[in-house]
Amino acid sequence: MREVIFDSAREKFFDEFSHSWDTSGPSPGTDAVLTFLRRLHIDSDKTVLDVGTGTGLLIPHIFSFHPARIIALDLSAGMLEKLREKHSARFGARLVILQGDVHLLNLPDATLDIAICNGVYPHFRDKTLALSQLRRVLKKEGVLAVNHFAGREFINSIHGSSSHDLIRQDLLDPATILSETIAGCGFHVKELRDDANEFYVIAEKI
Repeated sequence: MREVIFDSAREKFFDEFSHSWDTSGPSPGTDAVLTFLRRLHIDSDKTVLDVGTGTGLLIPHIFSFHPARIIALDLSAGMLEKLREKHSARFGARLVILQGDVHLLNLPDATLDIAICNGVYPHFRDKTLALSQLRRVLKKEGVLAVNHFAGREFINSIHGSSSHDLIRQDLLDPATILSETIAGCGFHVKELRDDANEFYVIAEKI
């Protein structure tokens, strides 16, 4: 069995950016976010895990579909503190904020309906292990979505030019290769896109 250690190096990296994160780059428009989220069929019965939630970009948009609950997960305590400031009072107990590592999820088996990995998948240090953990916590036919509101080449150029050694390694595979990885972890890939403006793979737990 592989040893699992909390990814403190990436936690520190994102902590350092937490105060400036919301103004550090372009954000996707509301229409783009909602178009993506509609593909996931979120409704009032669903529990949604937002992996690598950061300061909570997706949180109000996900809540516009009235899920039962959102679990906002991130490595960075600094990012989550900003999320609390922005969203806790508004959404109350329906928003569960959890500091944690996707490689060792402190969540019960088969309890989540949807897991969203927006802008975070390249930062998983062991992608097979992370996907296996996400499969474990999803219900049968639960939805996994890996998404970026930008093209793969743009994402890789940003990460590849980082001053941080770890982040320079955090590159995004083509969607066809990512789909094979996801399928190998017990998912059926239902939809994918990989072009200059958008990247996503949406799959269902088998």
